[in-house]
Amino acid sequence: MHRSLAVVTLVVLAGCSGLGLGASADEPTVTPVPITTPDASDVDVPRANGSVDIDRVLARHDAALSDRSFHRRVVREGPQNTRDVWVDRERGVVRVRRTLGPVVDDAILFDGRRYRVASDDPDRAYTSEPSNATVPYVPTRSGEARLGQVLLEDGYQRVDTVRRGGRNLAVVAVNATGRGSGVDPSISAQSRLYVDSEGVIREVDHWERRPDGTIVYLRMAVTTDTERVPVPWWAEDIGVYG
Repeated sequence: MHRSLAVVTLVVLAGCSGLGLGASADEPTVTPVPITTPDASDVDVPRANGSVDIDRVLARHDAALSDRSFHRRVVREGPQNTRDVWVDRERGVVRVRRTLGPVVDDAILFDGRRYRVASDDPDRAYTSEPSNATVPYVPTRSGEARLGQVLLEDGYQRVDTVRRGGRNLAVVAVNATGRGSGVDPSISAQSRLYVDSEGVIREVDHWERRPDGTIVYLRMAVTTDTERVPVPWWAEDIGVYG
């Protein structure tokens, strides 16, 4: 469920010009290095009612990750906690790791079973039970559900196109003020997403201030060049990779 805030004007500086100080006659002439300008037409972002359609952006993100391997990392400050999701589609391996301060929860889904680290049991390294493919600690593997709760429902605009990691990324952003509704109301928010040509949300930077003064900062990054899920020490004898 999205939240609504009053959207204010977002100012984006695409670049900075020089200070206007020309080179002296004694200085050598420097030949500028050609800079490749990202092609905005390479990345399509769905729109509705004059702004970016965030629901469709999230749905495309989920669909784009549904048939590929990836690593998704979320870091939330205030309070500090992290979520890591690794997916190996070819071998059918999923790992989810959650931290909240010093507390670490870790789980692996493999071959129809769910394995969890037995951090509170000194007699065994992990527990095992049948899995129905539901991943623990996160509502969805792609992050679609969580982003749907955090991001605002409207007001996002495409403000730039940048090139990172060999990809052109559409920059979608909003600045908003006002009191949101729901269980996590905010009085202000600044949000920015980086979306590639296949619909994958590669990065998210989301900042918001709560009515009690609490600052929440959430960052997400997604990579799709994952070849293997990193196997933790406690799961080494499960035989995930033989």
